[in-house]
Amino acid sequence: MTPGPRPVLVFDVLGTLVDQAGSLEAEVRGAGLDAGAARDVVATWLGRVADREQEVVAGRRDFVPSGDLDREVLAGLAAEGALPAPVVARLATAAQRLRPWPDSVAGVAALARDFTVLGLSNADRRTLAALRADAGLAWHRALSAQDAGTYKPAPEVYAAAVAAAVPAPAPTGTAGPPVLVAAHAWDLRAGAAAGMRTAYVPRPQGDAPRDDDAFDLYAADLADLRGRLLAGELRSPVA
Repeated sequence: MTPGPRPVLVFDVLGTLVDQAGSLEAEVRGAGLDAGAARDVVATWLGRVADREQEVVAGRRDFVPSGDLDREVLAGLAAEGALPAPVVARLATAAQRLRPWPDSVAGVAALARDFTVLGLSNADRRTLAALRADAGLAWHRALSAQDAGTYKPAPEVYAAAVAAAVPAPAPTGTAGPPVLVAAHAWDLRAGAAAGMRTAYVPRPQGDAPRDDDAFDLYAADLADLRGRLLAGELRSPVA
């Protein structure tokens, strides 16, 4: 039997494919802080970056790439005495060295044999290129918020992914809207509002679905996601 058309998969990256918080905590510990202090610094770091991203989304500040936001926040933490100033430059590139979750490399590679796989992230282009090369995340193409000039959950970011999800040259082609795969329910809600289908994969420190969420697919991990997709468990697009 000839397989039917298959959807394009659009993966969130930070937190879904890579351990963002854990990797950054390891980098901060490497700068000389103990585990508790490193955890606090990373929580503050990520919180302040998220606040700045949302200022961009709300139009209260101009867009700058994520690496610039990291550098800005880290400089502020050093000025407050939370970090030694000499480590700011290295930590500002730490996102380029984030570690993949144990199933991410093999899982993305397996999915990429059967589907077109895109990355979609608030991380800047340089970070995504480094993660593909160094972490081994072999998506077919990566899209950055930098391409849209704003950050998730702004609809322009998801619209860029929908526009990029053109039919593949494979004989099976593609079917229906692209599928956003994420460990963050807020991300999936925004993707659904932009016309994407949705697949939730849990990760530590992710954002779990609410009782009233109804995503198109729920999977335990990337191997389970692939099995469910190949079994045709994804909801068909509404005509």
